[in-house]
Amino acid sequence: MENSDYSSIIYVVEDGVAKIIFNLPQYGNALDLRGVQETLDALFHAEADDAVGAVLFTGAGNSFCAGFNLKEIPDVSNGQTGISSHFRELAMWWHQVFHMIVRIKKPVFSAVNGAAAGSGLGITLCSDMAVCTDDARFLCAWHSIGLANDASTSYSLVKIVGFRRAMELMYTNRTLSAEEALDWQIVNRVYSKADFKENAAQIARDLAAGPTHLQGMAKESFHMGWRRSIEEATEFEIQNVGESVMHPYFKEALEKFLDKKTRTNNEVVSLP
Repeated sequence: MENSDYSSIIYVVEDGVAKIIFNLPQYGNALDLRGVQETLDALFHAEADDAVGAVLFTGAGNSFCAGFNLKEIPDVSNGQTGISSHFRELAMWWHQVFHMIVRIKKPVFSAVNGAAAGSGLGITLCSDMAVCTDDARFLCAWHSIGLANDASTSYSLVKIVGFRRAMELMYTNRTLSAEEALDWQIVNRVYSKADFKENAAQIARDLAAGPTHLQGMAKESFHMGWRRSIEEATEFEIQNVGESVMHPYFKEALEKFLDKKTRTNNEVVSLP
């Protein structure tokens, strides 16, 4: 799939940041099946592109992502078989997107510019960092339309907000405000709409400018650490340390650090 073929998203690389913009504002950026497939394809492009240091998700218009497009659900009057097949295929593609967000060895950053419901919430939870506008809203939504929770929330939600809050959010279908999402650690920061784009863009550029190989190691170890014993976790840490010191970045960074430390010590000694 070529980038020019995308109809439900926009994909562009700027300043080392691969921007994936959900582009169905008429539906609150609720993605159709094609949109989910395009999102996965864009992630593959970002992963393979050495010029990409970070991935940014955001939405066109006034919404981030309202999950999947309900208009694609087959007519219930035609029986349950078609509906089951539809959701099986849709879930398969969505789940590949969530897997990629977690597994890609580059920072993934969500800039939530409005409603994040269903899979939109799932993308936010799976991202490494997230910020939002002060009018953003976060909603599970599945139970309200008769669906079991999805979008990797069984993996991500409890880890981020805790068991009690996860149960409350899912059972009551509560909508969280931006400030509540900040308090629950769903987002890192909240910005006014006037300041949002500039700040989100700067964070994405800073992430892209960082040492991607070290960021990838931290990301993998944090996700795997939830399921490892301390012995396993520390064994993988030392393997990553050994790999990182063989990377050219290590020598450069160490020399800069030592030079800065030497200059600082000399300045301290020379003070009257």
